[in-house]
Amino acid sequence: MKRFFVLLAVLALAACQEMLLNKPYQPAPVNYGPTTERQVEAASQRFASLMAAQDASAISNAYSPDGVWERQSGPLRGRDAIRTALEANTGVRVLSFGMRTEYITYNGPAVVHTGEFTQSAQLPNGKTATNVGKFEATWVRGPRGEWWIHRMIFRPK
Repeated sequence: MKRFFVLLAVLALAACQEMLLNKPYQPAPVNYGPTTERQVEAASQRFASLMAAQDASAISNAYSPDGVWERQSGPLRGRDAIRTALEANTGVRVLSFGMRTEYITYNGPAVVHTGEFTQSAQLPNGKTATNVGKFEATWVRGPRGEWWIHRMIFRPK
């Protein structure tokens, strides 16, 4: 009987360990202040550079594993969905992409970053189009202190 309880305890511990290893990522706490704001601004500028370079893999990895890219055609959830959508480029070539910060606010373990974006792109027909508008990005800290986008929305004017 004692062996049965020992075996039961070992199985319970194994199940707990499995649950702990597979639990969803929890963002690290955020320190309020100028250091955090500079880090978010730097992460935003890196993201803008990736957008200009049209690097689908790097852009999708800038999002948290459960990150969401809100779009008019419906949200993309998770890195794989974001990467797949970006790889399905319809012949548009990004010429430049920039983001300018207006506000940075704190929301628990997240930083909400809002501002303006400008994108210049060459369309498949050869014409150049410029898009301007507002963005809102919710940033969270990754397990190694890196900043990930948890949610991003662009609102063209």
